[in-house]
Amino acid sequence: MANALFLALALLAQDGQASAQTSPNAPPTDEYGYVAWCYGALGGYASLYDQVMPEVTRIEKAFPGPDGVQAALKTYPEMRAQAQKDLKTFASAITAAEKASPRPISEYGGAQVKRGAAIWQGAASVDKARLAQMWMSWSPPGDCEKRAKTLEVRSSILGRALNYNAGSATTPTPTAPAPTPAQPETPAPPPVAETPAPKPAAAAPATTAPAPKAKPSTPAKKLPPIGGNEIIVDPVNPVPCAGSLLPAKRGGRDVLICKPN
Repeated sequence: MANALFLALALLAQDGQASAQTSPNAPPTDEYGYVAWCYGALGGYASLYDQVMPEVTRIEKAFPGPDGVQAALKTYPEMRAQAQKDLKTFASAITAAEKASPRPISEYGGAQVKRGAAIWQGAASVDKARLAQMWMSWSPPGDCEKRAKTLEVRSSILGRALNYNAGSATTPTPTAPAPTPAQPETPAPPPVAETPAPKPAAAAPATTAPAPKAKPSTPAKKLPPIGGNEIIVDPVNPVPCAGSLLPAKRGGRDVLICKPN
């Protein structure tokens, strides 16, 4: 039974079309969980390399392809190197998402990594020839890398927006400078006998210059609404938003949408 369950899970994982209704270890639909699942599944695949290669070599020698045994065996180290590279891509996206998330999500991500790795849970008990055949034909779902890169870009934009909003909310209010300490009093000079002041000459009537007219205040510029009530914010030069900034794509560009609270 364990072998049959393992084979079913691995075969479902081969084409990446498994759903939560057909397998308890199928990938979730959300971007972060999906990439975490890909990380676990590919990590399990890479960890079996040393275990399966003796049987893989035997199979390749018994059934050589048109290019010969050596050409076929050369591809497996290349596949392992590509898997290690992809694992770094997935890990980078997962880390970026966890940093950008306003709430802790690492526990959920860890659970999805385990679910992905679980497709190989019967590797120790299944027949070694069958395991090698499945390992040779398996590859992660084709959209794992694409979704990982999308997740990292969106997380980076969201992280910048969160940092900007946090900085705007915590900007200290300028305070008035402290008063200068009073100087010690100096004794007043002795009184001097007053001399009658000369009579002032008749002064010409003073003319009062007109006061300069105050310039009318310029109203603050508002971001133009695009697509109804939607307010677009450029993530490169973000502006304060009376609400929440959410990552999105408009006109082929990564932007932020200002959603009022």
